[in-house]
Amino acid sequence: MSRASATQLERRLELLVLEAEVQRATLAASIGQLEQKRVLAWATGAGRLLFQAFASPRVRWLLMAAIWRRFVRRRRA
Repeated sequence: MSRASATQLERRLELLVLEAEVQRATLAASIGQLEQKRVLAWATGAGRLLFQAFASPRVRWLLMAAIWRRFVRRRRA
């Protein structure tokens, strides 16, 4: 193998390593964005479920009764 072809192969290897690093960084960023979207979708779903639960008068009444009971207990003590 000539010296020129060895130098060319080394340069090509360096470029491939740099390209692999860029691809890893891009993949990590993409995975991070997907995880953020998944967390946001989960939080949105949980919020929607809570909103639907509090839309029911019975749930609101039970929640207020529980809060009132704790308030009265603390006041008596």
